[in-house]
Amino acid sequence: MNRFEAALRKLKRRGPAVPESAEVARLQGEIDALRAEIDELRVDSRRIAELYDLVFERLREHGERQPKG
Repeated sequence: MNRFEAALRKLKRRGPAVPESAEVARLQGEIDALRAEIDELRVDSRRIAELYDLVFERLREHGERQPKG
C-alpha cells in the first residue's frame, strides 16, 4: 500500500492536470472579450484607411484644379 500512497501524494503535488471549470470559463470570457476588441480595432482600421484614401483623393483633385504658374 505504500507505493499506492506515494503515487497519490505525487499526483496531489502536481495539481490538477486540467484547469477547474471556473478557471476555464474565466479564460474563455477573456478570450471572447479580446476577440471583440480585435474586431473593433479591425473596423476602426478599415475606417481610418478609407478616410486616408479620401483625404489624398481630395488633395489630388484640389492640386489638379489649381492654376499652374
